[in-house]
Amino acid sequence: MPSPSPTRRVTLLALLTALSVACAPRAEPPPTPPSRPAVQPRATDTPPTAPTPEADRDLLVARGAHLVEAAQCNRCHDGLPSGPAPRDKHCVHCHQQIHDRTFEQGDVATQDRWRAHIIHLRAVPSLADLGERLRPDWIAGYLRAPVDLRPRLDATMPRFAFTDADTDAIAAFLTRDASPTGPAPTDGDPANGLRLLLLRRCTICHAYSGADLPPINTTGPVPCRPDQCAAAFKLAPDLRHTRDRFRRDRLDAWLRDPAAMHPGTLMPRLTLTDAERHDLVAALLRSPLTREPEAAPIPTRLPVLTRAVGWDEVERRVFKTVCWHCHADPELADGDGGPGNTGGLGFPGRGVSFATYDATLAGRRNDDGRRQSLFDPTPDGTPRLVAVLMARHAEVAGQPVDGLRGMPLGLPPMSLEQIQLVETWIAQGRPR
Repeated sequence: MPSPSPTRRVTLLALLTALSVACAPRAEPPPTPPSRPAVQPRATDTPPTAPTPEADRDLLVARGAHLVEAAQCNRCHDGLPSGPAPRDKHCVHCHQQIHDRTFEQGDVATQDRWRAHIIHLRAVPSLADLGERLRPDWIAGYLRAPVDLRPRLDATMPRFAFTDADTDAIAAFLTRDASPTGPAPTDGDPANGLRLLLLRRCTICHAYSGADLPPINTTGPVPCRPDQCAAAFKLAPDLRHTRDRFRRDRLDAWLRDPAAMHPGTLMPRLTLTDAERHDLVAALLRSPLTREPEAAPIPTRLPVLTRAVGWDEVERRVFKTVCWHCHADPELADGDGGPGNTGGLGFPGRGVSFATYDATLAGRRNDDGRRQSLFDPTPDGTPRLVAVLMARHAEVAGQPVDGLRGMPLGLPPMSLEQIQLVETWIAQGRPR
């Protein structure tokens, strides 16, 4: 498939006009002729001006647009000005069509085989209208250190190689059309708001980690439509983050009519009085959070197996289940071997392919273009491939490993049994 369109570059030109006056020294005697008059600016000259905050923000937004395009955010997220990526490059649309049996390639048997591996990246939030809902400082912080915002969604935001300046620019771009801020309601009752969360069955989809929800048993209809329930359940954010994430001046309007603020939302419109909405706002912004989220422990690797492990088993049970999606054969997709092979999502091509035994043994390209084995030991002696698989467990536990990006990128970690299989195969000399 063709590469993304060339990056637009925005340059701010400052027009500076320098005018000088030459004055001859006076001498006695005789007096010198009078000095020449100062040069007067022409009507077309522009006086020097300092950069305006608006101009600075325009530059920041333009840089954010460039970074979003370079990171190929539209391969997963809809709602960007550039539109979604083509189907063959759109991970989510491709997975949705395969799962829904609307994919136009491959026979039924082939699609059934694909479907067995399409578990993740079938539901992803839209990035449209973020400025009306989210705070740019929170977006920037989330990109720097992604948290498990949607606990019922397996995939998380990947760890990108963004600087703080990069994340500030991306946040400015994503919130570029935000309306002016206004007052937020402050008269609500947090305790009644927590009861309303249960009575209106909001907690069917939403977690509210750390909040002491009252023990209320409720029954009644689910607030979302049946055809939307599965996606709404997965995409519902943990309400714990609302106080830092959501614009406080827009939360009341969001509860009044979510679709007016974000037409593509799966959030249902609730019939609430003004007082009830204000109570809900108070519950989301001011309820005490008495418990910190429990971090998942970093598991210990399993010992290598004593039985023989060959390439066919490792390929079938590990490399062709998840790794293949980003480290594929470029000949099968018009030269696109995935972000981990030919490049993408803002990452340079490293040439890592699990398409064949020989491709796997070929390793990766370093920054200088030279090849390095995937099995070279890290400082503690762990084979690099095993180390990056374990680093994903560390990331999920909130303890990213310096110098390593956990794999699979943004997806749940490989099981310890899968990692054990890979390590055993390596320890046995990588037999074919």
